[in-house]
Amino acid sequence: MKKVTLSIVLITLTVFAGKAQSNFEKAMLPIVADIHKNSQQMPLQPLANKMERIASVEKEEWLPNYWLAYCYSHDSFMKQEVGEKDQLLEMAEVALAKSEAISEEENAEIAILKAQIASARMSIDPMNRYQKYGAIFGKGLKDATNFDPNNPRIYYLQGTSAFFTPENFGGGQAVAKPLFEKALEKFDTFELKNDMYPAWGLAETNYFLSQCK
Repeated sequence: MKKVTLSIVLITLTVFAGKAQSNFEKAMLPIVADIHKNSQQMPLQPLANKMERIASVEKEEWLPNYWLAYCYSHDSFMKQEVGEKDQLLEMAEVALAKSEAISEEENAEIAILKAQIASARMSIDPMNRYQKYGAIFGKGLKDATNFDPNNPRIYYLQGTSAFFTPENFGGGQAVAKPLFEKALEKFDTFELKNDMYPAWGLAETNYFLSQCK
């Protein structure tokens, strides 16, 4: 009788766990889809608001805070004022730190977004910020390469870095082009764990590659 009761309890817990996961996915999937759909045309603050509500409830899931950080870093590029840019990037760093604290170790996506945020910080004032944020950018991509060398966003960010770096400092379009080409190759074979995971960078890679002469 005890074995039967225990079996019923385990089955019940499994059903409820599956339902909770389904509810999480049901909340996440349309927002992530909208992020990918709208990232080229409009600010993502409305989607960040929705993702923040999920993050406040799903405290054991790393993806909501990851996407919250992505939205803030994305929108920073759309601002003109330095103060507004930095404020959004500070919010992105806070959200990503929360994501990292509950994520599994060796998460390439978090390392890549850390590099993306550092790049955004550096772009505000390259001369004065390169020493600090250049090191963070480099470490993020180095960690990501160690964790998952097949992630295409590594090579996309390497390409953008080279694209915006003057030729006399080791950058330029000739250096960036093969990195974007490698990113495209990786996008062709990269498999997402599920549709809630990051899939950004392909459209951007194609755009920058089209700008390389």
